[in-house]
Amino acid sequence: MEIQKLIDALNQQRQAITGEAVHQMDFDQLQSDLAEAARMLIGLGERDKLCERLLADFKSDIARMALAVSRAKGEAGTGELVEKLISSPDTGLDDLFHLRKMVREQFNHCFPVAPQSKLSGRLASSRAKVSEFKTGV
Repeated sequence: MEIQKLIDALNQQRQAITGEAVHQMDFDQLQSDLAEAARMLIGLGERDKLCERLLADFKSDIARMALAVSRAKGEAGTGELVEKLISSPDTGLDDLFHLRKMVREQFNHCFPVAPQSKLSGRLASSRAKVSEFKTGV
C-alpha cells in the first residue's frame, strides 16, 4: 500500500473513533492498516539509518576536500569555517550541495586531474615550444 493511501485510511479510522462512530468501523481493516503501518515504519527506520550514514559520509567528503584546499593554500580558517557550516543544524541539504560545489571547484583548482604540463599544452596562449625555455642548450 502506498504511504499516502495508508495515511488517509488511518485518518478516516481515527475520525471514526473520535466521532464515536465505532459501530461503522471495520476492525479487520484497521488491524490490517496498523500492521501495514508498522511494516512501513520499520522500513522507514532502516532508510533513516541509511540516510544518516550517507549524510555523514557526504559531510565528511566536504570536510576532507576543504581541509586539503586549506592546507594547499596555507589557510587554516577556511577548513574551520567549512567544518562549522557542516556541523550547524541550520545548514540544510541544499546548502550542503552548494557548499560541496564550491569546495569541489576549489579542490579541482588546487589539485587538477591532469598534470599542469598537459593543461598548459591545451591552452591557446601557450604556443611557445619547450626548447625555448631550456637553459644551457
